Amino acid sequence: MSSQLAIFLLWLLCATMFHRGACGTNFHLVCNEKDRSALQIFKLGVVNHSNKLPSWSSQQDCCSWKGVHCDNITGRVTRLDLKQQYLEGEINLSLLQIQFLSYLDLSLNGFTSLSAPFDAHASFSNVQFLDLSFNDDLHVDNLHWLNQLSSLKYLNLSEINLQNESNWLQSMQMHPSLLELRLASCHLTNISPSIKFVNFSSLLSLDLSGNHFDSELPYWLFNLTTISNIDLSFNFLKGSLPKSLLSLGNLKSLRLHDNEINGSIPEWLGQHEHLQYLGLSENMFVGSIPSSIGNLSSLVDLSISSSSLSGNLPTSLGQLFNLKSLFIGGESLSGVLHENHFSNLSNLEALVLNAPFSFDLTSDWIPPFQLEGISLSNAKLGPKFPEWLYTQHSLVYLEVPNSSISSINGDQFWRFVANITQLNLSKNNISADLTNITLNSQLIFMDHNNFTGGLPHISANIIYLDLSHNSFYGPIAPLFCHKLGSQNNLDYLDISFNLLTGGVPDCWEYWRGLSFLFMESNMLTGELPPSIATFIDLIALDLHNNSLSGHFSLDLSNITNLEFINIKQNNFSGTVPTKMPRAMEVMLLGSNQFEGNIPTQLCNLSSLIQLDLFHNNLSGPIPPCISDIPSMGGAQRTSHYPFEFNLYNKGQELQYEDYGLLRTLDLSSNNLSGEIPSQVFSLVQLQSLNLSRNHFTGKISREIGSMKNLESLDLSSNELYGEIPGSISSISFLSFLNMSYNDFTGQIPVGTQLQSLNASSFAGNPRLCGAPLPINCTQGSGNVEVSKQYAGSNDDAFETESLYLGTGVGFAVGFWGLWASLFLNRTWRRVYIRFLNYGAHKLHVFVDSKLKALVAHH
Repeated sequence: MSSQLAIFLLWLLCATMFHRGACGTNFHLVCNEKDRSALQIFKLGVVNHSNKLPSWSSQQDCCSWKGVHCDNITGRVTRLDLKQQYLEGEINLSLLQIQFLSYLDLSLNGFTSLSAPFDAHASFSNVQFLDLSFNDDLHVDNLHWLNQLSSLKYLNLSEINLQNESNWLQSMQMHPSLLELRLASCHLTNISPSIKFVNFSSLLSLDLSGNHFDSELPYWLFNLTTISNIDLSFNFLKGSLPKSLLSLGNLKSLRLHDNEINGSIPEWLGQHEHLQYLGLSENMFVGSIPSSIGNLSSLVDLSISSSSLSGNLPTSLGQLFNLKSLFIGGESLSGVLHENHFSNLSNLEALVLNAPFSFDLTSDWIPPFQLEGISLSNAKLGPKFPEWLYTQHSLVYLEVPNSSISSINGDQFWRFVANITQLNLSKNNISADLTNITLNSQLIFMDHNNFTGGLPHISANIIYLDLSHNSFYGPIAPLFCHKLGSQNNLDYLDISFNLLTGGVPDCWEYWRGLSFLFMESNMLTGELPPSIATFIDLIALDLHNNSLSGHFSLDLSNITNLEFINIKQNNFSGTVPTKMPRAMEVMLLGSNQFEGNIPTQLCNLSSLIQLDLFHNNLSGPIPPCISDIPSMGGAQRTSHYPFEFNLYNKGQELQYEDYGLLRTLDLSSNNLSGEIPSQVFSLVQLQSLNLSRNHFTGKISREIGSMKNLESLDLSSNELYGEIPGSISSISFLSFLNMSYNDFTGQIPVGTQLQSLNASSFAGNPRLCGAPLPINCTQGSGNVEVSKQYAGSNDDAFETESLYLGTGVGFAVGFWGLWASLFLNRTWRRVYIRFLNYGAHKLHVFVDSKLKALVAHH
């Protein structure tokens, strides 16, 4: 009997302790009811548009729900991993009440709020890993709820808005067990530089990059004796590097790039013998790079740059045998690089030298490394393409822009670069006929050279191709009017500023995936073919400064992504084109032969921020519905890719690289007539308004004073009369004004901007008086009376109120508009192109990051 009881008890113990299959049974422990309840409360706040949590139903065991992990023995929930599941809504921290939860990852989603409904005095000691990062629209006002996580070892809140949490450092001190703390890009402003000690006794990694710390490096940082990784990059840190850094004897990674740190790079930095990653680029260092950096034998990644650094590169860097990535930059650096600068760099994979170094290398020199990426921008490599580069058989990126190269060994060179992913030869003076060459790299920058012949052939691999500012001639049809063997990937094409002739071919159906097409400043002729309207993803189309003609009757309304069109300086005729998508932001149609009235359909383009109809044959009035364009009149902000174009503004032709900040309306040099409708002056976001050289009559409405962002106003050469409204003097940012050759009368309104202008701004108005004109106003003229009457009218209150309301508008719009443009689109292709567009600096940043990622991958 006792033996039977023992067997029964043993069976019962096994059934209680083990999961399915133990002790020869099929017993299965289900999810704990308290755990299930907490998970369900969390799900109630989740907006799950894509139905990514279909398994979270009451019919299934919660241990089988997506992202939920339970203990194999107890059945209790221990982990919840829902990263990158496209979830939105609220994070309900009832999750932290799950008794044995130790790991919670909700990163890379779209949550917008957070609630902590539990008892503020409770303690949830099992949570060791918490990651809520990259929920970009999540604002958290305070971090008091973190105080209950007494066992926390890993915390990542990067890309969450914590701007209202000024005491974040004190909150973090409540977690002495923290090993890793990441608060990157959290809008933090206070790093408490004067505090000398913080309770981070176990901390190994600290990432506070991408915040707004405007101070010197904090004292408390140098007391983190256990720390091995520090990232304070992309802040506004200033001051010099303190010798207290030597107290961090375990430091392996120090990233301080993209700050405002000044002074010299100290010699004692070479005593950090354990350093593997040292990032000091994009700061304000002066002097030379110390030779002691060559003592950091553990270095794997080194980046140093500053516009004020001088001198040559120390040869001691050639002894860093563990180095995989080297980035040195600075336009004031100089000197000659010899073979001993690279003698022991056998592990080097990425070399970026963005400085005017010269090279003195023997013709048969074979480097000790095999690079995967190289960028030698602004170096003095030429005139011939360096022979030693041909020894690099593993290259993925090859960049030698602005490097004084003028000649290449044609056959050898094109075979060498055939399998390179990214090729940058821009801003050299290379002469070569490319008529029979086939380009194959995915990203190709060959602009600003002297390449000649017909356009080269291209393979289906190419994503980005810039052949602008060369001497290519002949028709463009051979490049496009053939179907490639497989679907092409071309997203960006720039063949502008060449000598290309002939018509625009009618074969764009093979290239429907193009997003950017630039063919301006050539000698193209004829009408545009219908296939231009078949693009699917087109964002920008630039055909200006050619000899294109005919009616512009294309229906572009179905190209829903189209934001920018520039067809200025051609011979297009007919009426102003109106079949545009609602997303259109920039329409530059000036210097053509369009006629008729300004179509009211333009008022339906709700995103329009720039309209240029300069120098056409338009007639009739300005349609009053122009005030219906919200991007010009309301507070709506717009951001877009950095389009480049020329505008006649402030009395001259100016070149712009615009990110969506600029608001302009140019209707000048037409035959427009009638009064200027008051609705024009309700476009309060405009920075430039040009109505000159038309036949406008009547008086100017005093509502012009509400255009607080206006910087340039040209009403010259019309038939306007009456007094200039006094409210115009309250436009604080007005720096260019031309009212000449009208029939204005009375005294020029008194205001700082107006009296500082040149008298020519008011020429041709014989009945005007007052500064800056040399004609004084007299009692007899009636001008003084007008001035007094204005001073005592409601206009004065209007001006004063408007002046106060307008203060700082320009700064706010400029600042937030620029940063908004940095987060325009999240898909890889669009981000890729944005980094590549417009400018060597942006390109360098992209290449540097890609090369470092390449090294990190290895």
